[in-house]
Amino acid sequence: MKAVKLAEPWKIACIDTEKPVPKEGEALIRIVTAGICGSDIGAFRGANGLVTYPRIIGHELAGVVESIPENNKNGIKPGDRVVVDPYIYCGHCYPCSIGRTNCCTDLKVLGVHVDGGMAEYFTHPADLLVKIPEKMTWEEAAMAEPLTISLHGIHRGGFKAGEYCAIIGAGPIGLAAGMAAQAYGGHAILLDLV
Repeated sequence: MKAVKLAEPWKIACIDTEKPVPKEGEALIRIVTAGICGSDIGAFRGANGLVTYPRIIGHELAGVVESIPENNKNGIKPGDRVVVDPYIYCGHCYPCSIGRTNCCTDLKVLGVHVDGGMAEYFTHPADLLVKIPEKMTWEEAAMAEPLTISLHGIHRGGFKAGEYCAIIGAGPIGLAAGMAAQAYGGHAILLDLV
């Protein structure tokens, strides 16, 4: 299969590699769309000290489940369309126990600490997949992860309808945050460099 791999900063290639085999508790996904995030660009430039090389990039992923354990908690079946939660957390540390899985003491981010999914096929913990509606386009599905980052910021800020919200940065995540603020009945003010 084909995959996009960084050998080191500034050295990227589409490579041939083995199709992954799911481990216990994992699903095999045929990737349909993969977004390119600013963190992927940072990994390419060598600007993220957390990235280890060589590394397959990609964490904004959507695809079709090829195989999955029957006992997965989300009731996902082969053939279902899914997006991937790209943050692999332990589920046992203190941050995980209070619902702050993004602060897990053993957090592994796809394309940073472990290989990502910018490939034809990808294996991932079955319980970290979310089924998407049939009417959702693949391009929209690849935006699920950036949208969750935007929503996290809006929710953490305690934003309410009728309020004004200043968003610094009008890239994809900032724009999604602005749209979320408007959807919640607020007013978004976006600031960016020109």
